[in-house]
Amino acid sequence: MGTTIVLAQIFGIGFIVLGLSMIFNRKWTAMAVEEIVKNQGIIWIAGLITLVMGLVTVELNNVWTSGLPLLVTILSWLILIKGTFILIFPNLSVSYYRKMNKGSIFVWGGVIVLILGLVLIFW
Repeated sequence: MGTTIVLAQIFGIGFIVLGLSMIFNRKWTAMAVEEIVKNQGIIWIAGLITLVMGLVTVELNNVWTSGLPLLVTILSWLILIKGTFILIFPNLSVSYYRKMNKGSIFVWGGVIVLILGLVLIFW
C-alpha cells in the first residue's frame, strides 16, 4: 500500500499542476501541443518516456483490488497503453492531438485532470 500512496501523490500533484496549467494557460498549452506535433522526434521521445513511465508504474503497482490501488493501477495501464500507441501509431497520435488542440477542450480537460489530481491527493 505504501507504493500505491506514493504513486497516487506523484500522479495527483502532477495532475493538479497540469490541470491548472491547462485551465489558466490555454494559449501556451495549445501552442506547446502545436509545436510538439510538428516535430516527429519529440513525438517519438514523448511516446518512449510515456511507455517507460507506464511500465515502471505498472510493475510497481499492478494491484487489482478496489479503492486507491485500483485507480492507480488503471492510470498506470492507461499510461502504458498511451506510450505504446504513440510509438506504434505516431501519425494517428498527431492527428488526435491536432483535433484536441481546437476549441475549449483544454478548459474541460484541465478541469477533469485537476479533479482527478485532487481525488488522488485526498483519497
